[in-house]
Amino acid sequence: MEPSVTELEERIARGEGKDLEFKRGLPRDAKTARTLCAFANTRGGLLLVGVGDRGEILGAPHPRATVEHLREIARFQLDPPLDVRIGTATIRGHVIVWCSVPISPARPHAALDTEGQGTVVVRAGSSNRAATGATLALIVSQRTGGKSLDPLQKSVLEWVVDVNRRARDPGGVATVAGFAQARNVGVQRARRAFTSLELAGRLVGHGRGARRIYAAV
Repeated sequence: MEPSVTELEERIARGEGKDLEFKRGLPRDAKTARTLCAFANTRGGLLLVGVGDRGEILGAPHPRATVEHLREIARFQLDPPLDVRIGTATIRGHVIVWCSVPISPARPHAALDTEGQGTVVVRAGSSNRAATGATLALIVSQRTGGKSLDPLQKSVLEWVVDVNRRARDPGGVATVAGFAQARNVGVQRARRAFTSLELAGRLVGHGRGARRIYAAV
């Protein structure tokens, strides 16, 4: 359901918190992805673009472009992709952009950085933090418990085991790029499958970026 102007004004008046974040303009993609990810993994939340830190109604720069950009971030920079509701509202003559993020049944989501590496992020008060230890174990179990692997994930596991078994390097040689080339799969699609398996505890990775080496657990 689309929030009314009155509802938005009331929430803005209460200030930022565990389920509300203000931004003057859309931050860099990785930072925005972390906010959406944190809301989805925790209790859900609302991101408002065009609102200052103290609740000043400033208006979002390029509202239509901001809406489309948010959709792209939710789709391409989170693993798994996230369904969000996005719209605009005019408050005191200024157009702001709102993005409503529900708590996700597909959690945990991971925010992908510029190298395609995923970090599970949760909301702590009014800030976003990487999930570690018991927190990460809990939300991973909520997603992976009892779920079977899809065909691409199975293909990744089989390939990783086989290519590392045949490799002379004891550290392994299985990479996302290697799988994508061997199985004729898009690199982005392959990377998501690798990230999902790593978050589920089925793969362990070492290194960063394109040189990250994976082994089956």
